[in-house]
Amino acid sequence: MRRKWLELAPWHSSQGDLSEGGDPDDGKSNGKSETQTFMPQLTAAAKKAPAHSAREVPTFQVDLSPMEDIYRAAGIMVPRKGYTINKVVEMLDSEHVRGLSKEMKRVALLMALDAAGVPIGEVLQDAKLRRDALDSHEAQQRKQVEAEWARKEEENIQIQAELESVRAHYMARISRNLDGVAREKETFESWVTLKRQECQSMAEAAELCLEAPVSATANASLPNKSPATASAAAAGAHPV
Repeated sequence: MRRKWLELAPWHSSQGDLSEGGDPDDGKSNGKSETQTFMPQLTAAAKKAPAHSAREVPTFQVDLSPMEDIYRAAGIMVPRKGYTINKVVEMLDSEHVRGLSKEMKRVALLMALDAAGVPIGEVLQDAKLRRDALDSHEAQQRKQVEAEWARKEEENIQIQAELESVRAHYMARISRNLDGVAREKETFESWVTLKRQECQSMAEAAELCLEAPVSATANASLPNKSPATASAAAAGAHPV
């Protein structure tokens, strides 16, 4: 059993762990490359955008650094023989230990550290330093982002007030337009009524100006005679 745990000792010779910062540095350099590639496109798009575009949103970059960068900035050095708390995590996640019970994991870990000559206190101190560095970074970033969130909340309130002001302005314009249309409709209908009356009057007058019917014209052309004269004339015209 002890021989099996001693086989885990070569872990301390691995220099490619996270504490060396190999992968984070590579990732960081790649990130810079992508940023440098993207910035000219962003600048060109900004030049084409209107000066007061409604789509313009102020940017805010949160510095959520990789863990290894935070450790390095806090001055945390790799302990003797490379046995950081992260190395211990790696050991516990290995295929030799992953499936064991919690107690067996503890035994395996203590045996491996003892075989490598690494004091447990050294590993615990490394864990405390790293946790403190992460907590400090979180507190610093939280202070910044909460201040930015509060600023954006105030900005949203101001934007909402401006929006209500603009809305009230245009609603007033719409109301004025509706009132004007109503007045114009009323005026137009009044004119249409007068127009109909005017057309009716002209039609009646024009009808009176037309030539009278033939029967009415003949009757009107006969001379006026008394009834006696008319009777005598009728008698003379037809003797018995």
